[in-house]
Amino acid sequence: MLNSKSKYAILLLSSVLVIYAIIGGMLGRVSAQNGSYQQLSIFTEVLNRIRSDYVDDTSLKDAVGGAIRGLVESVDPNGGYLSPQDVAFYNAYNPYETAGIGAVITKQFGYPMIVSTIPGGPAEKAGLATGDVIESIGGVTTREMNLVQVRGLLANPVGEPASLTVIRRRRSDPEMIVVNRQVTPVPAVESKMLETNIGYLKVPYLASGKALEAKKHLDDVLKRGATSIILDLRSVGVGEEKEGIELANFFLDRGAIGHLQGQKVERQTFTANPQNALTMAPLVVLINQGTSGPAEMVAAAIGDNSRGQLVGMKTFGSGAVQKLIPLDDGWALLMAVAQYQTPSGKEIQALGVRPTVEVPQANEEVVDPTADQPEVQPNAPNTPAAADEDRQLKRAIEVLKNPGQAPRRAA
Repeated sequence: MLNSKSKYAILLLSSVLVIYAIIGGMLGRVSAQNGSYQQLSIFTEVLNRIRSDYVDDTSLKDAVGGAIRGLVESVDPNGGYLSPQDVAFYNAYNPYETAGIGAVITKQFGYPMIVSTIPGGPAEKAGLATGDVIESIGGVTTREMNLVQVRGLLANPVGEPASLTVIRRRRSDPEMIVVNRQVTPVPAVESKMLETNIGYLKVPYLASGKALEAKKHLDDVLKRGATSIILDLRSVGVGEEKEGIELANFFLDRGAIGHLQGQKVERQTFTANPQNALTMAPLVVLINQGTSGPAEMVAAAIGDNSRGQLVGMKTFGSGAVQKLIPLDDGWALLMAVAQYQTPSGKEIQALGVRPTVEVPQANEEVVDPTADQPEVQPNAPNTPAAADEDRQLKRAIEVLKNPGQAPRRAA
C-alpha cells in the first residue's frame, strides 16, 4: 500500500496535467504549436496508468474535480466549480431575501473572509468585522469550499444559529462564535446637518432603490442650507452597479464615472449625465477597508475627477463581474469575465481605491487582501476615549473647513 504522501503526489501530478489540458482545450488560450496537445496526451496516459496499475481503486472523478477547482480558484478566488446543488442555490440566492449572517464575504488565504458587516445584522451583533476569517462552519472546514457553498452553509438550516470557528483580528487562536441565521433588513439611508452647514449623508447599502433614497436625503440637507457635503461610504460592501453610478452622478456634472472591460466583454464607459447632477458643493467621501464593489466605483469617480477629497483608508478592492457558465450534467463554472476600472483606467479588483487623506480609526488595522497570509498592521494602542472617537469624520469636517490644507493623492 502506498502512504498518503505517495497518493498525494499522484493526485498532484494528475491535477497539474488537468490544468494544462483545461487551459489548452477548454479556454483555448494555448495552441497545439506550443504543446497543449502533447500535455493532453501525457495526461491521458497518466490516467490510463493510474486506472490500470495503481494499487488502490481511485476516484478519477474526484481527482479531476479537484484539479478544476484548483484551476478556477487560482485565477478567481471568488469563483468556483459548482455542482448541480451549488448551481441551484446560486440561482435561487437573493442577498436581500436569503437568510445568512448579515456579512459580505470574499475568499482570501484559501478561506472565506469578511469584507464588511451589514448594520444591524447578526454578524455585526456578534462583533465580526473586516478581515475576520471563517475557518469552519458547524465543524466543517471551509478550506475546500467555494463562496457559493459557504453562503449555502451560512443560510441553512434557516432559523438555527450557525457555529463558526473564526480567526479574529488581533488574536492568533481561533474563536468559537455562534451567529444567528436570518434575513437582514436593508438598512436605511441616514442624513443630518453638522456644524458650519455641512450636510452628512450615510449610505450603508447600495441595494436597488438606495440611490433614489439617497437623492431624497441629499435634497433635504441642501434645502436645509448645507453648503458642503460628507458622503459616508464606510463599510458599504455590496450593492448594484447602477446604484453606484447613479449615486456618483448626483455629484458629477461631467466626466467618466468608470469603465467595465473583459476579454470577451466590450469596453463600456459610464459617463455622468449633467441633468442628473444635484450639487457641486464641496465634497468629502469617507471610505475604509470595508468599502467594496459599487461603493468603490463612487469613490473612484469622485477622486479621479478631482470632484472632492477621499478621507479614510484604502478600500477593499472588489470590482469583478462574474458569470455562470453551464457545463455538462448540471455542473457549471462561476468566474470573473470583466473588471471595473476607475475613470483613469486603474483596476479596482484587489487594488482598491486609495484616499487622498489617509486617516485610520482608533485600533483599526490594515488588512491587505492581496497578501499570501492574513497579516495585519495594528496601530498604536489608544485610550478608551480615543477609541470611541470618529477620527475620519472629524478629519472630513476639517478638510471642508480648510480645503487648501488637504493633501492631494500621489500619482
